Amino acid sequence: MIEVIVVLDQQIKVVCPIDGVSLGRKDDKSTWRIDFKPEATAQQRTDAQAVVEAFDVAAEEKKMTDAAQAKKDRKALLLTQPNKSITVQDLLDLGLI
Repeated sequence: MIEVIVVLDQQIKVVCPIDGVSLGRKDDKSTWRIDFKPEATAQQRTDAQAVVEAFDVAAEEKKMTDAAQAKKDRKALLLTQPNKSITVQDLLDLGLI
């Protein structure tokens, strides 16, 4: 869940100055809260709310799950290649360092 809230926070910050967001229940947007900075204009607040309304938790979670699985698959492939020397670049590509 933490990853989803980070994505939402980043998306809102593109359109509006905020201190952060809070998700009560991920399946009930009425429990979500945006903590606006004082300088946020009415239009920016409206734009931020539009980001919340358009945000699809299930789609974001699927992206994260797919990315994690792809990373595991790349790691497994790398480690099962016979006579393959693992380089620092390989480890960087996998996000292991």
